[in-house]
Order: sequence, then structure tokens, then C-alpha cells
Amino acid sequence: MPSQPIAAFLWLLAGLCLSSQLFAAAPAFVGNSSCKGCHDSEYQLWKGSHHDWAMQPASDNTVLGDFNDVSFEHYGEMTRLHRDGDRFLVTTNNAQGEPQTFEVAYTFGFYPLQQYLLPVGDGRLQALSVSWDSRPKAEGGQRWFHLFPHEAIPFDDPLHWTGSYFTWNSRCAECHSTNLERNYNAASNSYETRWSEINVSCEACHGPASEHLKLAQNGQLAENSTGFSRTLEPVGNWLYQQGLTTAINPQATQLQQQLQQQHPQLSVCGSCHARRSLMADQDEDGEFHQKHNLQLLQAPLYHADGQILDEVYVLGSFLQSKMHQQGVVCSNCHEPHSLELRAPGNGVCAQCHSPQRFDTPDHHHHPVGSDGASCANCHMPETTYMVVDPRRDHSLRIPRPDLSVRYGTPNACTQCHNDKPAEWAADAVGHWLKDTKGSDKSTSAWHFSDDLVPALSGSADAQSRLMKLAMSNSIPALVQASAVDALSGYLDQRSLLVAQTQLNHSDAMVRTAAIGLLAALPPEQRWQELKPLLSDSSKQVRLELARQLLDIDTAILSENDKRQHQLLLQEYWQVLQMHLDTPNGQMNLGLYQMATGHPEKARAAYEQALAFNDSHLGAYLNLADWYRQQKDETAAEQTLVAGLKRLPEVAALHHSLGLLQVRQQNYPAARESLGKAAQLEPENAHYGYLYGLILQRLQQPTEALVQWQQALKYQPNHRNLLLSLLNLTQTQGQWTLARDYAQRLAELEPDNPQWRQVLQRMPPSR
Repeated sequence: MPSQPIAAFLWLLAGLCLSSQLFAAAPAFVGNSSCKGCHDSEYQLWKGSHHDWAMQPASDNTVLGDFNDVSFEHYGEMTRLHRDGDRFLVTTNNAQGEPQTFEVAYTFGFYPLQQYLLPVGDGRLQALSVSWDSRPKAEGGQRWFHLFPHEAIPFDDPLHWTGSYFTWNSRCAECHSTNLERNYNAASNSYETRWSEINVSCEACHGPASEHLKLAQNGQLAENSTGFSRTLEPVGNWLYQQGLTTAINPQATQLQQQLQQQHPQLSVCGSCHARRSLMADQDEDGEFHQKHNLQLLQAPLYHADGQILDEVYVLGSFLQSKMHQQGVVCSNCHEPHSLELRAPGNGVCAQCHSPQRFDTPDHHHHPVGSDGASCANCHMPETTYMVVDPRRDHSLRIPRPDLSVRYGTPNACTQCHNDKPAEWAADAVGHWLKDTKGSDKSTSAWHFSDDLVPALSGSADAQSRLMKLAMSNSIPALVQASAVDALSGYLDQRSLLVAQTQLNHSDAMVRTAAIGLLAALPPEQRWQELKPLLSDSSKQVRLELARQLLDIDTAILSENDKRQHQLLLQEYWQVLQMHLDTPNGQMNLGLYQMATGHPEKARAAYEQALAFNDSHLGAYLNLADWYRQQKDETAAEQTLVAGLKRLPEVAALHHSLGLLQVRQQNYPAARESLGKAAQLEPENAHYGYLYGLILQRLQQPTEALVQWQQALKYQPNHRNLLLSLLNLTQTQGQWTLARDYAQRLAELEPDNPQWRQVLQRMPPSR
């Protein structure tokens, strides 16, 4: 860890209030047995819930799978499930591809599937990919199945059950147990993981209860003195107002921030029910962005319109919903102890949406009691993960098959009527929604998909669409942040101006995305732009700030700025230490070590990332670049070739190898590598641009012209492409084309007189 100057330590200490409270004992975890006496009804609701079953010691009472000496085969790999007295055993291929017998230590979940945790040494527990389908037999359950049913997963595949992606300690533990301490030892690459309670118990959500228990025992509990630092109660009351068929929360406007990301429920529930990375102990108090970095709407996790695609859990979709914008939180719909819905069927929606208006064929256009009459089936369509586990999209959007027709996005109608095309569904919905004047409201209402989907698909006006979304305050902040982030593929003065503007956005996700976009600025200018955010209230923002200021030359900073910069890096270092047991954690550590002047430690981190996952793209690229900086092109080439053996269809590796071959002046080989990169990712205009350069270098101007024109379709404002096309068409005497490219450059850079001069010098059009 970088040493911290004594002056910085004294500066920090001076800001602390040295009262007796500074040394007060922190609240402690006491266990759910202490809660049951006073809260038995809540305890009974929790008992038997998914949280109760999140993790349990393997026993006759908890193991649901058939271990009566049965065998399961998956692409030639045999797994035997058997018993030895009270012990549940699994004989299957180990990390070396050899059969080995493991004892089941714990069960993981219970419905609709149950997984099993096997100890493999060094304190590691691995989640077996062969899982038990616990659904009733009539529904296809009561069987063993593999989590990757349609592909072989050999022992050397990163998705094999022995690999780092199935290590319970680093991937699953923090959300399946209470008060978890991972206790990873990087020196020995081992764990001593501990917890207060094996499953998700009372204090996992409410926080440590020692102070609450003390107040209760002394008869000192009060509404404003509970012993807990967070409240999980919903904010406000939902009321029907005269003439309205949907209840509203009168407090939603004045409590907007608390009702959104800062509400404790979204932080507590979202800590586990979200696709995110961890920045702090999730048992700490604080809003979501003080502890987590939420995944943006990016492929392959989300469809281009924000609907769930990969397993992103709930929060990312819920933050897109109108419900969230109006102040709805998890416990409005879910009983927080049993986790069941507040009411069966459509009753949960009828809490706020008048059933006389909405639970009728006039609204849902399906027979009463049918699947199509279910609110959730239309507004929260399901996607099945882990083979048997259907999960609902919580963006709670209106079905828009018309958008499916335009953009190919999913819609709830044809997910149910899967034998019908989207056009059929769009016509049906359009007919339902025609008003008295015959106007189809469903196809005229703008949705952020109308700009986000074409932009993320590489439309000719993608940059303009993304800028529109990035500056729109009428759309969900998650969508706005995703649009800002996507502008990184369209860097110019306009997109950088958007980023500079959004540095002051009220939402931490948007500010974070804006910081990332400004990485393109020179270090000194970047420092001046980002310096005002050094004391930002959001840890997510500060950590992104640290990443983007790693390369700042501190010699240009004042003493006060140096102290702030050092404290920023110290906070970032502490977060890096939390993830040393993951490939991405080692990657981030390597970048830090490289930027702070420790190249050998950086190389060790990249190599450790590959040891954890030998298919990690970033580790191959960064390690090869490390060798390049050390002027060892042979080792760099060997690293890229090794990466291509594992990832032969990844464009970035072919691209990097092509650049290396250019440095070696092996232009024919570079043509093959850069051409392969452009072929694999034609939408990447930069790849197409470089491939055209090497074609031109090899005296193939016609082929270069075709390649550049193709790449320009994906990024029409790519300056280098336009400039190369202008120069080549002028050389070839193709003046009509040349004039077009010069005109586009003039529009792109209206203050640059060069393009007017070029146009004036061109022969007149014929």
C-alpha cells in the first residue's frame, strides 16, 4: 500500500470530533434467536423463506436432491451423487479433469433449484454446476440437470464448476449469509471465510441489533430511538384522489431523492438483488452508491431498450420504472419477511391501480382469469435463467410490440403468443388503443428506446441520439448514465461538452459516466475539470475519479491538492484490496500499480488474473502492452498468440497483434490480423480505419476505399475516416466523392477554415 504522509494523517485527524462517541463500541450482531422473542410473527414469516434457505448445512432436512447412488452425464463428463451414512457425496471431474469424490458441505437455495457447495481446499467452496430441479415432477422437476445444458464445459473451461466464477467465497457468499467476512489471504491464495449466521437472517437487512436489544431490555424503545441506524419502512402514504384511478404518494415530490436511490430499502435489497460491484462492506449504512457500482444498460446484460437479457437481477430494471420514479419501494409489493407478494395475483397491483379500471377486459383485452389477464404477464414478462428459474423484468413497462417491429426488441405479447409475429401484436394493440379520432396512441408515444436502440445499434446519427438522451432529465437516470457512457465511442468536442455539463448532475451514476468520458482529455486538463469533484458525496463518483486521475503528475499540484489526491488514491486502494481474489480485481490492481510506478507488481497482477481465469481478455491485452512498454515485443507477441488460442474469435486480440506486426514492419501479417479484427467487429470504425491504412500501405487503394466506406456507415462522423477518404479520393480524381467528404468535414468542424479552402480548390462538379 502506498505510504501516507504524516501531514495527511494529521490533516485527516484534525477533522474528527474527539468525543467519547469516537471510541464507542460498534453495534454487534446478536443472532435471530434474540429477535424471535419479541418478533415471533415476523420470524415465522421468515422461517422457510428463500432467505432462510439461502444456505444451510447439508443434512437429511436440507438436501432435496436424489443422492441414492445416481449418475448424471453431461457431454461425456460423469457425475455420481451418492451417500456414505449421513454424508452426501459427489464424484465428478476436478480442476485437473480427473474424477474425485467431494463431500457436500452446504445446500444453496431450494426452489426452483438447489445447488450444492463442495470444499476443494484452501478454504474454498465451489458451487457444483450439476443442480437439482426441485419443482414438482409434473412441472418437469425432481431431476438432476446441468446449468449449461447445451454446451460442454470441460475442466479447463473458465465456466467449469472448479473455476473462479463458481467460487462461493468471492461470487456468492456475501448475499447468502449474514455478517459475512470473506477473509481472503492473497499471499497464500486461501480463505478463512466466516459469518454470524449461515443464511440471510434478520440482521442482514436490519443491521446489527445489539443496541436495539439493549434499548428493548431497558424499556427505552421509541419511534425515534430504535437502536437501528436505518429504517426500512416505505415513505409516505398511497392515496386515491378524486377522479383518479391510480393512487399517488403526495410526498413523492418533496421526498424524491429519499424515495429513489437514497431510500434504505433500495440500498439494502439492491445490495444483493442487483448486478453490481461492491465498493464497501454491504452491512454498512448508506445509500446504494456509497457501497455499490451498478451495471449500466450494456450488452450482453440488457437488451438495447433496457429489458433484461442476462441475469441482472432486479434493481437495474426497477430503476427504469415509473413506479420507482413515483416512490414505490420493494416492500410496497413484497412482504419483506416471507418475501411473498402482498396479495395474490392481480391483487398486489390493485393496491394502487383501481381494479374497476384496470382488472377488466376493457383494459387487458383478455378473458378474465386467463394468463393474458395477469398484470405481471403483460407488464413484467419473465426470462428464465439457470435453466428453470423464471424471473420477471421489473421495469414495469407498457407492452410495445410496435417498438419490436421497428427495432427487434422483445415484447410481452409475442413472448406469450410465440407463434405470432410482432406485426400481429402491434396491429392488435394499435386497434385496442385507437381513440375516438382514430389515432393510435401506442405508436406515437416516444419511448427512450426510440433513440437508445438505434444508437446502440450503430445508426448513422448515433451520436446525436446519445447526446439527446444524455441531456434529457425526463428519462430514468440509469438510461441517462448509459447514454453518457456510450458516447465514449463518439469522442469529439460535442460529446466532451456533454460530459462536462453532466459532472454536476444530481445522480451519482450520471456523474460517474461523465467522469469516465473525460478520460480522453490530456491529464492536466482532466485534473482541472475533475478537481471540483474530489469531495463528492458519492463513493462511486470518488472511485471513478481515482481511476481517471491515476496518471496525474502530482508535481503540478499544490500541497493541498496533493493531500486530496493522496486521500483519493488511499480510498481507491482500500477498495482494490476487497477484490484481490477475482480476475477483474487483479486487473484493476495491475492498472493501479502501473500508473503509480510499480511495473513489476503490475505484471504480477495481470499474471494472477490469468491464473484465476486463463480466458480473461483484458489480462492478455494489458500483459502484452506491459511487455511492449518494456520493449519486449517477442514476449508481447507470445502473450497475444496465447490469448488467441483461448479466444480465437475476439477482435481486440487480432487488432493488438496487428499493431504489433505493424511495429515489426511485417505488413502482410498485419493485414491479416487487422482484417480479421475488422471482419469480427465491422461496427468498430477504428478497426476498419486501421485495416484500410494497412491496405493502402500495401498498395491496395481500391480495397482501402471500400473498407473505409464500409466503416463510415457505422460512424459517419469519424474524423480520421473522413480525412483518409478525402485524401484518397482526391488522389484518384474522384471529385464528387471528395467534395462530399470535404463538405462533411466542414460540417463537423465549422470553425476550421481548412475545409472551405479545400472545397474552393476542387474542380467544379460536372
